[in-house]
Amino acid sequence: MKSVFLLLFTAVLPAAAQEPVTPAPLDSCANGRISFVFLDNNSIFDTTDPDLDERFRWAYGLANALHVRTRPWVIRRELLFAPGDCYDPFLLAESERLLRAYPFLAQVDVHAVPQPDGTYHVIVDTHDDWSTRVDVRFRIDDGVALEGLRLSELNLIGTGQSLGIFWFEREVRRDYGLNYWAPQVGRSRWDFGTSVGRTRAGTLFQEQIRYPFVGEVGVWSGGQSWAREDRFFDYLVFDTDDPSPRVLVQLREQLFNGTVVRRFGSRGSMWLAGVGLSYRSLEYPGDVEIAPEGRFEDRFAADSMTIRTVSQQMATRDAVRLSLLFGRRDVRWIEVRGMDSMRGEEDFLLGTEVGVAAGKSFSSFGDDDLALTGLLYAAGRPGNSLVVARARADALRQYDPEPRVDSWQDLWVEADAFAYLRSSAQSRHLLVLRASSASAWRTRTPFQLTLGGELGLRGYAPERFPGGRRLVFSAEDRIFLGWPLPGVMDVGATVFADAGRIWPGDAPYGADSDWRASAGLGFRISFPAGSRTTYRVDFAWPIERGTSFGDFRFRFSIGELLGLAGAFSETQLRRSRPEGVASSLFSHANSNGR
Repeated sequence: MKSVFLLLFTAVLPAAAQEPVTPAPLDSCANGRISFVFLDNNSIFDTTDPDLDERFRWAYGLANALHVRTRPWVIRRELLFAPGDCYDPFLLAESERLLRAYPFLAQVDVHAVPQPDGTYHVIVDTHDDWSTRVDVRFRIDDGVALEGLRLSELNLIGTGQSLGIFWFEREVRRDYGLNYWAPQVGRSRWDFGTSVGRTRAGTLFQEQIRYPFVGEVGVWSGGQSWAREDRFFDYLVFDTDDPSPRVLVQLREQLFNGTVVRRFGSRGSMWLAGVGLSYRSLEYPGDVEIAPEGRFEDRFAADSMTIRTVSQQMATRDAVRLSLLFGRRDVRWIEVRGMDSMRGEEDFLLGTEVGVAAGKSFSSFGDDDLALTGLLYAAGRPGNSLVVARARADALRQYDPEPRVDSWQDLWVEADAFAYLRSSAQSRHLLVLRASSASAWRTRTPFQLTLGGELGLRGYAPERFPGGRRLVFSAEDRIFLGWPLPGVMDVGATVFADAGRIWPGDAPYGADSDWRASAGLGFRISFPAGSRTTYRVDFAWPIERGTSFGDFRFRFSIGELLGLAGAFSETQLRRSRPEGVASSLFSHANSNGR
């Protein structure tokens, strides 16, 4: 409602009463100039909106009172235009997309109002999202057990900074600490983030400074990062619902990256070139141990046979590497509603991206090797649907391998494809189809996958069916209900099914699971209405003989894990695959302002 008044206001407000602008002759700008920029940064609810339900007026006011509104300068710093600039609809659309990338903004609308003198008034209208997130993880087996807690404020006192604390304990993992993220430090284009904490095996520390591409108009990106982590890699020995013995390998990994990426070409059709310097160290400071029946505090030294079994994946790494990146980007952004949210505005990238990175180490500083990485992304929009495919492959060539060890090592391939199918833009049903594959060959560093879990078969525990090569298919019908409080929140339901198989590959203790399946249902909520953030509660059952109604898996999650909004690589792959400078190069190449 407030935006309607703003439109009327800016249409009649004399230019002399606004910010003083001394424009150049209008004929120097093909579309005219921007004479005024009006910012309307709303809290979560606009209490002046007559469409809001009067019965809950108190709740709207309470939500706004508990929330700190985004400060105007946080929004202004993302705008790619200012009073006096030439009017360019593309820059308005890019600014809107950059603002929408912030998770604490639920709705963003940037539009222009032509004036009688040939100039334009630009309205920047934003509505905040609920920025305090409480993510509680627990399991229901023989009883209710708390597994983790993450408390985050994504918009600290309205400044766009993020501060969070986390504690997570499941199986061998036991992490706790805090993280901090500050975009555009000092109102510059530089971002800074850090995370510190403790793990069961020691400590963790991560630090990152980056200069991302400024949307599709930026030509430079770069940054530096450093990470150090002590952790246990746990191998599942048997496939069972009951706690089984774990073989634990202690790792200490250090990563340093420094990268610069440059774009060449025109908007939507660009070549990319980048260079990076990295250091990676991977060592095993402790003995191989066994945790009987999953009791990780009672672990003891492993026997010689167990050590021989896992030692094939205990190669040390110590490399200083210079990497080069080349890529091609033919893309355009579109705005859609209700893909990975129910009614939220989302930005999706259409077109193709392809990139290749090669990194040669300096043998005088450690390992003598060549690391290769390739990435592919392709997306199209047939009608009201969206189809996406993406893939990544990694390989390491050792020039001085150990005796009887192949020179090509740690070959990783992962790929997935999604189809968001909708009969019409007004349909309340969205069918999401997914095919996902992950595989590794000749692995010389710790590696093992499982078939169960939130990105596998959701009806099985994450520890079920260990192996080395996995294929999963999923189908999910996301239903928007639209009641009972459409002005306050979006409510929906979902039904889903998964099918997949895992093969042993060369992972220790891997086995062939044969084809397995699970199915389930769940509920989805977005608060406030129109938010892009979805809260899910899911129940899933394995489809096999002897399964009873009580054999379900329960999951609470924030955000959609299955879809483009979720991460491409899941935790099991990220804990094994060396990220290195190639990942950093591609991260900067595709950062697009966030």
